[in-house]
Amino acid sequence: MKKLFLFLLIAVSTSPVSFCQTTMAKKSTVEAQVIAIEKAGWQAWKNKDLAWYKANVAADFLMVNGEGITNKADIIKSIPAGCEVKSFSLDDFKFVMLNESAVLLTYTAMQDAVCNGKTLPAKVRSTVNYVKRGGKWLEVMYMETPVTQ
Repeated sequence: MKKLFLFLLIAVSTSPVSFCQTTMAKKSTVEAQVIAIEKAGWQAWKNKDLAWYKANVAADFLMVNGEGITNKADIIKSIPAGCEVKSFSLDDFKFVMLNESAVLLTYTAMQDAVCNGKTLPAKVRSTVNYVKRGGKWLEVMYMETPVTQ
């Protein structure tokens, strides 16, 4: 009886550790996936790759920036002629897994770009919300705020 009790005690005391390790590994995998998708989105913006936006941006997507609020259809219309992106870099990523199918990503972006004749702020703080739909992570909201030096 003592052996059974000892076995049960060990099993119960180690299962939270095992669960935590599994959860942390899953979060790390999702974080890497979402950051890769976001980086690909910036590259798609630079390359004027409409296919990326059609495949990775949700139908109910909204973007909020200094120009106002924009939806997916407006973004797709504006990409071919709207912006010239010379370069960009992304860093200082912060990731929050809100639940199994929603995440929040923030980061700093440096950009050298002109859109519709207007030079964009060189440094912005970006916040992006992704949701998992149909087994795929889709961008549903993007917001950026210029960082003043």
